[in-house]
Amino acid sequence: MANTVPLDRLDEHFLVLDRDAEPWNVHFEALLSERLDADRLASAIAAAMRRNPIARASLADARPYDRRYHWRIAESPAVPLTVAECATEADVDAAREALLGRSPILTTAPPFAVLLAHGPDGDALVLNLHHAAGDGIAAARLMRSILLAYAGETDPAPLLDPLAVRDVTQLAGAKTPADRHLRRGAILRHAAATAVPPARLARSGGEDRPGYGVAHTALTAAETDALVRARPEGATVNDVLLAALAVTARRWNVAHGRRAWPITLTMPVNLRPPAWRDEVVGNFASYVSIVMPIAPHGVRATAEAVAAQTSEIKRHGLAGVVVDLLAGPSLSTIATKHRLVDLIPLTGDVVVDTASLSNLGTLPPLPGAVQAVRFSPPGRMPLGAALGVLTHGGRMHLTLRYRHAEFDRTAAEQFLALFRGVLAWPTDEG
Repeated sequence: MANTVPLDRLDEHFLVLDRDAEPWNVHFEALLSERLDADRLASAIAAAMRRNPIARASLADARPYDRRYHWRIAESPAVPLTVAECATEADVDAAREALLGRSPILTTAPPFAVLLAHGPDGDALVLNLHHAAGDGIAAARLMRSILLAYAGETDPAPLLDPLAVRDVTQLAGAKTPADRHLRRGAILRHAAATAVPPARLARSGGEDRPGYGVAHTALTAAETDALVRARPEGATVNDVLLAALAVTARRWNVAHGRRAWPITLTMPVNLRPPAWRDEVVGNFASYVSIVMPIAPHGVRATAEAVAAQTSEIKRHGLAGVVVDLLAGPSLSTIATKHRLVDLIPLTGDVVVDTASLSNLGTLPPLPGAVQAVRFSPPGRMPLGAALGVLTHGGRMHLTLRYRHAEFDRTAAEQFLALFRGVLAWPTDEG
């Protein structure tokens, strides 16, 4: 297996987005009813790194005039485990926030860090994965490897070389002139639909300090089942989640006296083929922007409008547009790539969406005494609210990662409670 591999387009994109004040990392967490043994857990993390090559990666030395970064794959890096004794749930929250307040350092392997927080009601096992090394599916896969190793269960590798399948251009890039023409048309239509800059979520109680807070809740099994069964014909659960977030954002802004349209939402799309949809630690999630109807609708009508857009995206492979757009920056020098990202504060009100939602779907049962699972993506101002969703054990888990400049904890919990309430849309169309 190669000692070094180049970063792919998405890897580099997420690498240069990383900033001290706004770490570009992926959060994945398992809450367990049992107390984990730290030494046994450290051995399990080491086993998970052996199973997943990019989990052993660090950035090779690069010069400003180089055009590519490279991963250097180590054989046996140090285990990145921190253990915290937490007397209260507030202590667990503080330990989590401290972990997610910075991205793992990439000059040394591995590109992730793990917190074992012994809490009053069980343990929280929290993973902080640098987004340059992997997406939400990657974080879920790495956590699965850790928990399988801890349980002493086998973790068979897929029948592919995980370092040889990382070229997202081959997976989703435009292949023909017809593809490029179709995607140029999609870009122009989106530009026309977003001629008015997206609405910004009304800030509430926020303060100008770096990092993120995390709030979480979950639907009951009955509520989750009702949501799945009651979605409109032709709409997916993800369409309903996006619609509910749009309705939530509109209601929130109206209540706070802020402009409530247009609402645009960032939606990641998993580019992995069906044969290994939940495999390989790496970046295979492109993203698209969903434009919500201007007229205020309930969740059902909004979900139908969202489904029309997401169906077109799937039908024409438009999730690959971002992969194509990154072709230009990928040819630039490393120094230029970083300067391009510095323009975001100047263009954010025009090109950055209102909020984001990332749904990992239904995960297979995780081994061990797992009671709940949480996941959240990063967000960069002016997009200060990023929702992570997954379903595990029959329950849908909702996690809000928010910038401290956007919300204080009370406001974040209020926003998330509003979103949870809106998901009861079969009986609430307002």
